[in-house]
Amino acid sequence: MKTIFISILSGVEAKDILRTNIVSRLLEAGHRVVVFFKSPERADFYKKEFNHPNLVYEVVSSFSLSGGDKFFEFLKKYLVRTETLFLHKKINFLEKTNFVKYFGSITLSFLLGWPFTRKIARFFDFHFVSNSSFEDVFVKHAPDLVFLANPFDPMEIAVLREAKKRKIKSIGLINSWDKITSKGHIRILPEKLIVTNEIVKKEATEYLDEKEKNIFVSGVPYYDQYISKPVLSREEFFNKIGADLKKELLVFAPLGRMWADSDWDMIDFLHESIQKKIFKKDLELLIRFPPNDFVHEENIKKRPYLRCDVPGVRFQTTLGMDWDMKFEEIDHIRNTLCHCALLVGYCSTISIDAAFWNKPVINIAFTLHSPKSKKSDPIIRYTATHYKKALAAGGIRLVKSKNELIGWINRYLDDPKIDEAGRKLLVGEQCYKADGRAGERIANFLLQNT
Repeated sequence: MKTIFISILSGVEAKDILRTNIVSRLLEAGHRVVVFFKSPERADFYKKEFNHPNLVYEVVSSFSLSGGDKFFEFLKKYLVRTETLFLHKKINFLEKTNFVKYFGSITLSFLLGWPFTRKIARFFDFHFVSNSSFEDVFVKHAPDLVFLANPFDPMEIAVLREAKKRKIKSIGLINSWDKITSKGHIRILPEKLIVTNEIVKKEATEYLDEKEKNIFVSGVPYYDQYISKPVLSREEFFNKIGADLKKELLVFAPLGRMWADSDWDMIDFLHESIQKKIFKKDLELLIRFPPNDFVHEENIKKRPYLRCDVPGVRFQTTLGMDWDMKFEEIDHIRNTLCHCALLVGYCSTISIDAAFWNKPVINIAFTLHSPKSKKSDPIIRYTATHYKKALAAGGIRLVKSKNELIGWINRYLDDPKIDEAGRKLLVGEQCYKADGRAGERIANFLLQNT
């Protein structure tokens, strides 16, 4: 029996690892799996769902950054140059109008954003930074393999540092299509990387300086559930949400108040347009909020006529990654996307989800009032590196006015096969193999390297 360490420090990691068959396959192979959490609350939450004699829960709530950690966490923002990282700098400048800071940030990126400087940074980071937060659990469990689900996180870097000191094998997972281009530098590289598609693989070689031979392409494990699990009939689902079977379902996906202040304007516009029968078919409107956002409950209460989904379990009171979705919530979004007529939203992963089900996808590139700040302007985010690549596939329709939005909703209602080839290409590029076996491939890769 081998011991495998796995970090579960955010909602995306739990969704991709615990809520797929990765851990279960490792346990079935006779290995012991030790999973790490930041808080007892999160560990207790998962213990109620996932129990096995060889599944061990560890909480490391006393973790803190050393002085060296803080320095290299600051430095990593400048060691990689991507459109997304420059976009972040631009937004920060437009918010604070600090030209000196903006110019200094751009200059540092051009001076430091090279492979040889990343190599030097990794050398000094590994050899001169000390953080013993995980020393005791390594002594306690003596792992044979460390699997890092988010190697951009400083806490996971501390796990990796300890593993490398003890010459223990390590594998990292790039679990999202935007991580490399938005997070940039990984301070210490694991021995091997798992990525979800060929685009991310290329980014790993370009921006992380990882060798191709050390990168394994798996597909997106979360999407396994879209294939391996059945969906309700249209009648069952519409009855469940209280929708009229004679109408088509339009799903609107807000960006969330963390990123935009225009969501409720657009919700009201869509609702009013449906009531005025502007569209060619009768529609039911379903609002599906992002799982990592806190919804203004008062706005929902003001609109009792709306049908709203507010998914996700949040473990803290601030916006961020400390969330999860239960199996029943994943089942619900699967049925929602299967039975909707089309999806309307912004630059979000849910656009890929809808394309996975071959549903027309409209992204909104206009606002109904001037944003309060550039940070809350949804339009600026379409220039992010990962999203420009998604738009280039041709499966997402970008609209820039109310008339365009209404026009494309009507066109898709008339003929949902419009842009079908683009959606197929988008899913092929972003999901690699949409065959329901990504989790199996990841588990097998871990077993081969244990």
